[in-house]
Amino acid sequence: MTVHQAQSKLNEVYDFLISFEGMINPDNIRFSRWLRDAQALRKSNPAEGFLMEALVYRAQGKLDKAVDYAKKSYQLDKSVARNDYATILSDAGQFKEAIDLSLLNLQEDNFDEPAFIRLIIDSSNTLNKEALLRGLSLFKNPNSKSRDLRHLGNNKLNRIDKQLSILEQMKITIDNFNAISSIAARALNGYYLGKSKIITTIQHNEVGTFLIIDEKIPNVSIDDCFMIHDKYIDDLIDSDLSFKDYNRIMYNFLPLEDDDLSSDDILRQQGILV
Repeated sequence: MTVHQAQSKLNEVYDFLISFEGMINPDNIRFSRWLRDAQALRKSNPAEGFLMEALVYRAQGKLDKAVDYAKKSYQLDKSVARNDYATILSDAGQFKEAIDLSLLNLQEDNFDEPAFIRLIIDSSNTLNKEALLRGLSLFKNPNSKSRDLRHLGNNKLNRIDKQLSILEQMKITIDNFNAISSIAARALNGYYLGKSKIITTIQHNEVGTFLIIDEKIPNVSIDDCFMIHDKYIDDLIDSDLSFKDYNRIMYNFLPLEDDDLSSDDILRQQGILV
């Protein structure tokens, strides 16, 4: 396999990961072909070969194998896998490790926009205000897009403060909140590839007050969501959390409808916003 051919194979996997949005078919024949290509690529470029294999395993929903092979690539050549490794860690629900890696990437390169974007997403989802503040202090802004990212990061700080206030009122610890988020991420990403939208609300009823987390997923059916939710519940029950740790948090997986899209979401779909 020539260098050009190897690079085109890796780019083919990237294109698939970027464009695909829906439930995963791990038996897709192209995945077997890509795995053979990745193993062949390892002979000429081990770091890229392991990364390609990691990306294919992610596409199959094999999250632990994806993390393992991304780590191998990163250990061989940080420059090849640094941001992909962080993304795969996040997809596998290993948010702390993903945040630590993104911060390390920003320490090594203050202009690393993908690392900063990854940090914004993960620190916002885990309500890690300290990490986001650290990232904002590290990231430099050479252009207007970077300034927009800093603005987004500052907006997320305000959101984190509001979310932390809600958790405090409901006496839900941030550790338990993040443990549940991690379990949910693994349940979702074992079956699904693509973006989703998380909406958090508080519900009061005769039984008590509950934190409702609705994860809206594009291009899925309600039956798909039931399957993801069953996996989430099984993993939640098998986790180290006790019932009292999560009985006031209701996590739902739901199909994303057009009514769920904000004006910014629509602009992003049209390529107008990043």
